Formats: sequence, C-alpha cells, structure tokens
Amino acid sequence: MASQTTSGKAFEYALLIAAYERANDGREARVLKKDGSYETAKRSFESCSSDAQEKYSKAANVAVGHIAALEPRLENLVSGNDKVVVSVQPDQTGKDGDIRDVLVTRPGSGWEIGLSAKNQNSAVKHSRLSDKINFGREWFGVDCSPQYMGAVRKIFGYVRDMVNESKKDDGHVLLWNEIQGKADKFYVPVLDTFEDEMKRFMQKGGNIPPLLLEYLLGKKDFYKIMKYDKSVIIQGYNMNGTLNMPSNSTSAQSKIPSLKSPSRIVDIERVGKNRMIVMLNHGWQISFRIHNASSRAEPSLKFDVRLEGMPPDLYSHTERW
Repeated sequence: MASQTTSGKAFEYALLIAAYERANDGREARVLKKDGSYETAKRSFESCSSDAQEKYSKAANVAVGHIAALEPRLENLVSGNDKVVVSVQPDQTGKDGDIRDVLVTRPGSGWEIGLSAKNQNSAVKHSRLSDKINFGREWFGVDCSPQYMGAVRKIFGYVRDMVNESKKDDGHVLLWNEIQGKADKFYVPVLDTFEDEMKRFMQKGGNIPPLLLEYLLGKKDFYKIMKYDKSVIIQGYNMNGTLNMPSNSTSAQSKIPSLKSPSRIVDIERVGKNRMIVMLNHGWQISFRIHNASSRAEPSLKFDVRLEGMPPDLYSHTERW
C-alpha cells in the first residue's frame, strides 16, 4: 500500500494531467512544466498499482471537469497571445505560506488558480510543538510568552530525561506506548499550556484570528479537492475574490462566494484529553488534535489540524461515481 506522502503526490500528478488535458482553448497553447516537482509527482503516480492509478485519474478528471465550469479561463482564451501553464508546486511553498499543490496559470493575463490535493483526508496542517519551537513566531510573527516557553521546557524536558535514562539501559529506545498514562502526563499539560497561550494571544488584538487562518490556509485563494473511495469533494476558498473569473466570452456556471476572514476568537472548547476546538466568528471552527507523530518517545508532539466548522457560504460540491 502506498504511503500517505506517495498517495498524496500521486493524486497531485493525476490532477496536473487532468488540468493540462482540460486546458485546451483550441490553439494547443499550453505548457506542462516538467521540473523536479513534476518528476517527483510522476514517480509517485507510477509507483502505484494500475487500479490505484485509475482511481486517482478518475477522481481528478471528475474534479477538474467541475472546476472548468467554475473557471471559464481554464478552457477559454483571455488575450490574443495568452497560453496556459500547468505545474506542480515545490514542497517549500507550503512552508512559505502557499498550500496549493497544482497551479494553472495564464502568465500573459496574470490569471491563476491553485488546487490543493487531499487523498482520503481533510487535514489542513500537521503542526509540531516542542520546547525548541516558538509557534507564535511561526504562526503570527509574535513571540510566545516566557510563561509558555518555560512551561513547555519543563514538560518536554521531562520526556527528554526519560528517553536518555532509557538509553542507559542497554541502549533501549523508549516507545510512547511504554509510558503509562502518557495522555495525562504529556497530552493534557501540553494542551493546557497551548490553550493558555492562545488566550494570551487573543488579548493582543484583532490581528491574531486572521493570521491564524492565513497560517492554516495560506495567502492565496484555492480549490481544495478531497478524494475518497467513491466520491470527490471540491471546496472553493475564495478569501481574496480571485476565483471564478469570467473569460472574454464565457461566465462561470456557478458563483463562488467570497469568504470573510475571522476577526475574533469566540470561545475555546476542550474535547477529551487530546483535542481543542477554537471557535471564531463568521463560522470558522478549528480543531487541534494532539498526538505523538512517532512511535519513539521524543520531546515533541504534533497537531492534526482540521476545519471543524466552516462559513455557511463556503462553496462545496460533491461528485460521486
């Protein structure tokens, strides 16, 4: 079975090819950018079974076919010498605030749309916490408080001491499942500390909520495409109003509403020992589920971050086959 990374890259490749084949305005003025990112995605696709390849391609064609009705410029000429360029984004762009995986652009007119590929999942981020990470600086450009950094140093320092002590015993590698009550010892206090710090950030003013959403969704509008076994879900994140543009001769068949960025955090709710939901205005709700990313015990934990709730006017369409 393909790894999550390989399957994700394989679906990116399927979307790339589907977009390239669809982007045909009759002049064949289109370019498939074949760089290192393209080759990585292609290798991932080709490493999958023929059955898996067929499913990726089917989902991609269905999704891009629907997007073509929303984005007339994909298939229709915008200016006299305009051409379509289709490419895979380098992984680094995600770290730089652009979470789109596949780009379709018309450089001559400045038009572009981005596709975010998700295979069997809807997560938006997998963020890590440790005593070495100042998440406030990474997420908001504002340093975490001394109280937070001191608290996480104490918690993760305890983990580090346990790991080092275990190594003294014939080099034994300590596993998380060998630690009794790991949730109470580590998940709960780390989440408590994170919640306290988020509340401190809330008091800093109204710029934190939109920066939080920007960290999770990036700075560019995009279509999120989630592939499941018998369906594909297409969502339009139109924060800046750049999606759904008409061509010279054709308008979109459906409207993609512009979404309002949150301006305040309404509440924070805890769910069990390992999950926290941040509720913001305009319908945004963000779930932070903390877990150990590795089977080996280590002085860090990871968040699985998902949109638990979304604005009621978010464009979402499901295609089944």
